Amino acid sequence: MNLKSLTAYSGLVVLSLIWGMAFVAIKGVETELSPVNLALMRWLIAAVPFLILLPIIGRPKVRFERKDVPRLLVMALANVAGYHLSLNYAETTLSAGLSALLIAFGPIFIVALSYLLLHERVGPRILLGLGLAFAGTAVLSVGTISASDFASAAGIVEALFTALCYGLFTVVGKPLVHKYGSAPTTILAGLVGTALMVPLLSESFFTQAASLTLYGWLGVLYLALLSTVFGYLMFYAMVSRGAVSRLSIQLYLIPVVSIIGGALLLSEQITATVVIGGGMMLAAVAISTWK
Repeated sequence: MNLKSLTAYSGLVVLSLIWGMAFVAIKGVETELSPVNLALMRWLIAAVPFLILLPIIGRPKVRFERKDVPRLLVMALANVAGYHLSLNYAETTLSAGLSALLIAFGPIFIVALSYLLLHERVGPRILLGLGLAFAGTAVLSVGTISASDFASAAGIVEALFTALCYGLFTVVGKPLVHKYGSAPTTILAGLVGTALMVPLLSESFFTQAASLTLYGWLGVLYLALLSTVFGYLMFYAMVSRGAVSRLSIQLYLIPVVSIIGGALLLSEQITATVVIGGGMMLAAVAISTWK
């Protein structure tokens, strides 16, 4: 493995750690903020560094064309409102680890959408890796989902919708990333998506923000600055360098991180099936990246 490949894979591991712990942070912060107010605060804070970075690294490689506005709007809506609102609502009834497990189906949507919308070739090795990762997710789910979790059908549907939004904004955004650059696309989509959520502001937002504890603020800042600003800039930089379907398999590390983080910080249980399923996911990553 050359230095360039090692750097890319190391970046994917770092991103998986950051986004995996984001599920834990959301679960903790939601004791103080409603799902809507959490999404608003997260993106309003993230908009500040995005605006600062806009004239520095946010200028597109070519002038933005009007024909790409619908694609940008779909990407912004799926990324900001669709993904984060549905995820926040899902975690009101599901654990951080279970939410991450269900959203691990996102790469399956990515592969399907990449094939349907981008005509992206999916090789046998990636298919094998996806199949193993899917099996790992199934093992984890069998060992984690209890009868009470099944009763929370709304949370499960919300988590799966989050996974669909993840796949949608990743695939829809890929042509924009290649055309205009990863940083400009990330920043522009984030700002547009934030603006589209402003009408959701209510009096409760300011009331809850005023009573937010130190731990609440630390959680929100983690989600806004590290998970959102740094995470998305890093993610779309990777999207611009390789096939979306190959990138997606790496993010199966995220639920493993969420389960471990949930166990350490939220006292969520780790069972033998968690270890087995997590091992299958790591094996899937190895298969997909092995040269």
